[in-house]
Amino acid sequence: MTPIRTPRVRLGAAVAAVLAVTAGGLTTAVPAAAVTPSAVTAAASAVVPYPKGDADLVSAGTTGFLTWNWTDQGARAVWTRYSDGGTKEPWSLADAWITASRASDVIARVTSNGSITLRDMATDEDVLSVPGTGATFVGAVGRTAFVEGSGGVHLLARGGDGQVADRTVTGLPASLTKPSVRAATPDTALLTYVTAGVRHWATVDLATAKAVDTGTIAGDPDQKAPVALSGKHVAWLEPASGGFRTAVVTERGPGTGTQRISLPGAVDSLGLVGSWLTYGQKGGYDERNPSPDYAVTARYLGNGMTRKLMDDAESSAVAPDGSLLVQGGTVAHGEGLYRIALGANGEPAATQVASSGLSTKVTLLSHAIPPVVDLDKTGGRLGMVWQLSRSEVEMTVRIRNTRTGETLTDGVYPLNGDYDPHRAAYTWNGQLSWNSTPDMWTGAPAGPYTWEITAKPLNGIGPALKSSGAFTVTRKPGAHDYDADGSPDILVRDTAGRLWIDDTFPQPEAGYVNQNPGLLVGTGWGAYDRIEAAGNLAGSAVSDVVARDKAGVLWLYQGTGNAKAPLATRVRVGSGWGAYTRLTGGSDLTGDGRSDLVATDKTGALYLYKGTGSATAPFAARKRIGTGWGAYNQLTATGNIAGGTAGDLVARDTAGVLWLYLGKGDGTFAPRVRIGDGWQAYDRLLGVGDMNRDGRPDLYASGKGGGGVAFVYKGTGSWSKPFAARDQVSWAFDIPDMKYDLLS
Repeated sequence: MTPIRTPRVRLGAAVAAVLAVTAGGLTTAVPAAAVTPSAVTAAASAVVPYPKGDADLVSAGTTGFLTWNWTDQGARAVWTRYSDGGTKEPWSLADAWITASRASDVIARVTSNGSITLRDMATDEDVLSVPGTGATFVGAVGRTAFVEGSGGVHLLARGGDGQVADRTVTGLPASLTKPSVRAATPDTALLTYVTAGVRHWATVDLATAKAVDTGTIAGDPDQKAPVALSGKHVAWLEPASGGFRTAVVTERGPGTGTQRISLPGAVDSLGLVGSWLTYGQKGGYDERNPSPDYAVTARYLGNGMTRKLMDDAESSAVAPDGSLLVQGGTVAHGEGLYRIALGANGEPAATQVASSGLSTKVTLLSHAIPPVVDLDKTGGRLGMVWQLSRSEVEMTVRIRNTRTGETLTDGVYPLNGDYDPHRAAYTWNGQLSWNSTPDMWTGAPAGPYTWEITAKPLNGIGPALKSSGAFTVTRKPGAHDYDADGSPDILVRDTAGRLWIDDTFPQPEAGYVNQNPGLLVGTGWGAYDRIEAAGNLAGSAVSDVVARDKAGVLWLYQGTGNAKAPLATRVRVGSGWGAYTRLTGGSDLTGDGRSDLVATDKTGALYLYKGTGSATAPFAARKRIGTGWGAYNQLTATGNIAGGTAGDLVARDTAGVLWLYLGKGDGTFAPRVRIGDGWQAYDRLLGVGDMNRDGRPDLYASGKGGGGVAFVYKGTGSWSKPFAARDQVSWAFDIPDMKYDLLS
């Protein structure tokens, strides 16, 4: 028959220390320091590899252990030596059932026709071969096979003459069904069976083939509850009320005492090591909910004191010396195979025998985060990947600009259908929390950054993983970008003369652009009658501003790239600028890579001030480039919105019609193109740059009356239809009744 595989779930944290003891007590004394520990073979002292992948422990002998290794191609039975980690695959699981012959180095092979072979893996000798006779294999201990056949349960073993001896077990009821060898010591088998719908147990002496001790296991006729056997005790689990189970431990032999110990209902494994009962819930390693029951805990049968031995366990087997081999892990040493045996102080301890190479606690194996990322080349995104020892975690990432202190904290979800069980991935959209305000975002400026992850294990086993690293962001500031985050900023002056910077941030998934509340730039800006975004005039990395005072003096404010102090101290450009009715800048009209300024005077003449790149003399001498511009009440440099060779202008006439002037690249313009009418609905039009990060300049339009109504017209790149339909800007501000008299 082929083995039936049960689902794998693994185990994890601490078990409740105080457990109620009812009925009867065992009188074993507290162990003294002089108690002799169980023998541990010298070969088991070195840690060897535990089979990779999904491998369940089946049996443990003196020289090695048997596992079932589960793969996509099926199961394999593998024997591993303690001494050097060498492995053997004696038989295929494809046409037979390979299982333990308990408390020994012997393993059993049972074919579909009922033939039985026992092989000693220490010597590679077949110690028993029985052809199919119609009897049913029910287990094996050492070199003895147990079968159910005519007349009850039989023991089959090779005698001194080399012939197979068949002995019937005496002392068992004639009407029993479902016999099974569930545990063993080298000389005794623990047999369970059912009569009249009730489950029973019996210890069978291999030398005499007699049932010695017997008992009843309540509430488990299907024989699924765990049982355990040692030289002195028999233990099993029974159901109990209130979410608990009862561990029943009875002494072997005449005049025995019995303990009934209340355990958490999730406990599904038992073991016996000397006078200690071990228990826990299997499967904690792969679980996604914490539980103290995942831990392997030992309870002393003399006084009830407990000791936590391991953090999780999956499967176990008893070795011939009475020690317990457990497949599982500890936070200190990781996953693998552990031997639980008594130490010199009489208390059990777990020592690693074989390592799977997996960490029980969550660890960072590697990450794929580049040291430098150019957000302009990646579309404003950065893919971050961490390889964890296991991905059943609750994980967050914190990204921090170490220059500004702005941060982003977000969740990472490693388990969302990812094919890689170690992979945790996060896509950073180049945003940070605006001004440390939850759910308000700003673009990430160029500069130094750190990432920090916290991965809390969902099963509660071990501490949360904390790890960090560093990277650098590079990006070019855009037009109207005073804080160097790649997104345009709006300069707003209120009626009290205070100047504010409103940061914007696109939300493409929501289909709109956010405009965050203003950060105060400074007071006293009521002294100016014109404040204009002028592009990068003075050769710094970010956009600049020009402001004309009421005496006609023009001043230059260089951008700093710092949102909290976006403009440097002003520099005087010159006087006589009161002659102009309109000023606008920010487009490169001459094709030299520098922003230029245009101005109209009271006669309607249009003048070009070519940018020089100098902070002290930012403009060359003016050049007259047109007449008739007095027809317009709004003039806006937009950048290259129409796909031509240089920057463009849009102009609104007094009837509300908007016109496009396509730049030729030499400081002049092609004949105007009518864009549309109805534009008198807006107070100000700004050539704001690329608000939605599609690579094209956009047009920003503020509603009349001030106070937070604005729209964005996305650039199309077409000269015949340069703007798409408008979208409303989501404009947030701290003072709802604030009024504005100027936007730039």
